[in-house]
Amino acid sequence: MLSRREFLSTTAAASAAAQKNSPPNILFIMVDEMRWDAMGSEKHPVVDTPNLDRLAKQGVRFSQAYTVAPVCSPSRACTFTGRYADVIGVTTNGIPANDGEVFLPSILQHHGYHTAISGKLHYTPRRFSYGFDQFWSFTAEGPTPELGLNAHLVRKYGQGAHKWATREGTRPWPDDPLGQDVGIFKYKDEDFETEWLTERSIEYLRSRRGKQQPWFLFTSYLKPHSPSVEPESWFHKYDPKAIPIPKLPANIKEIRAQQQGRGKRSYIDDEQMLRVMSAAYYAAIAHLDQQIGRLLEELERLGMADSTIVLFTADHGNMLGDRGRFFKGIMYEGSSHVPLIWRGAKGAAENKGRVIDKVVENTDLLPTIMEAAGLPVPDRVQGRSFLKLARGADPQWKDRCFSQLRTAMVRTGRWKLIDNSRSLAGEIELYDLKNDPKEERNLAAEARVRDRVEEYKRMLRAWRTEKPAPVKIAGMKTPDYAFIAPGERKEAIENAPDRVQREVRRKR
Repeated sequence: MLSRREFLSTTAAASAAAQKNSPPNILFIMVDEMRWDAMGSEKHPVVDTPNLDRLAKQGVRFSQAYTVAPVCSPSRACTFTGRYADVIGVTTNGIPANDGEVFLPSILQHHGYHTAISGKLHYTPRRFSYGFDQFWSFTAEGPTPELGLNAHLVRKYGQGAHKWATREGTRPWPDDPLGQDVGIFKYKDEDFETEWLTERSIEYLRSRRGKQQPWFLFTSYLKPHSPSVEPESWFHKYDPKAIPIPKLPANIKEIRAQQQGRGKRSYIDDEQMLRVMSAAYYAAIAHLDQQIGRLLEELERLGMADSTIVLFTADHGNMLGDRGRFFKGIMYEGSSHVPLIWRGAKGAAENKGRVIDKVVENTDLLPTIMEAAGLPVPDRVQGRSFLKLARGADPQWKDRCFSQLRTAMVRTGRWKLIDNSRSLAGEIELYDLKNDPKEERNLAAEARVRDRVEEYKRMLRAWRTEKPAPVKIAGMKTPDYAFIAPGERKEAIENAPDRVQREVRRKR
């Protein structure tokens, strides 16, 4: 018979072994419209990100991570399917995925995970849970809009309360299509989306304490996406006069004047406006960093940090004045190049503080999560797990990214080709990012790179022909969102905000 000491020792060892062999929890933090270089670990001259910098030192940072579709809904759908935008059909905001597509949370549910979202999802139709057991939206998405931020603000401040409401007299450019975004938040800091979503995430983490079931939490912040609204304590964090900004093109006022309607929002021709909006952008990132720090501290306090994978990335970037452009949707670095930090559970071989300079895509996230969780990667996923790369070496790594919306790109370790069409019928650009990181010298017409241009065109053509069928997972129940009635699909396409992409989608 075992003594009490031997029994307790055996029980503790069995408990430790069970914990070691159980699937890890997963905290997936996504921010919206954050450039890859807006972090201290990237030696940014302004923005403070001590918590993200610490996370990178504890795990691994990918310095050449890209989105395969630099707009919100396509990028997010590609992330959660591991497949490209033209394959899954989400080629712009407001369009449902093709029938049969399934998303990461549903796959993890199938394998026994409890799942939750706090924040932005941005899928169509909005009414579905998309595989989340718990759904807190920052708008009115999902099956429980009454739990979202919009509903919270109405309950607290009355009908008409809005998450982007600004204090009277704090909007310097109320009549400019872009500048009208600027202002100071009207309500209490605790009701600002960045803080409210963090509180919901912490609420969820506390609800999972002591439970054996592994969990997946998608904390998805809108910031630093427009509008340029922050609480006053954050809005004034950085002095606009001290903000470094790119030199605007000499003819930017003419270029912007030629744009129609809301198209003017994609260009900026006012240096002072650019300084103020950039200062607000960096303040939003510093605010996010503080709140991410709270999440990571809560993981530690709850004793969950050792058994949790933490992943941080963005859906796309922001041009922030490069080429006189603002926002995203194009293939230049400011728009398509995103931050990516991964920290494995305790003892993971990737937790060495490495900086990986190989090119990775956001389609690679799903297979990496599945492998790290000890789960099979579904067939027909187009991304590839970067776990081996994160752990030190992968001699066969692809080291390239494809991306496509209205324009397309091929990005390899040194070079980027941009096709300003969807069929190689438009202008071609080629940049040597090693010697020209700001993409200022288009080399496509030079004879010395003619073979490279043709090679990249061939790569793009071959990639565009890949149309694998939807994934199939044995024994998995078909999610309710995987098949949309034709009438509802047609209506969504008709109402899609981007007419160019809507036409592309209609012809597919």
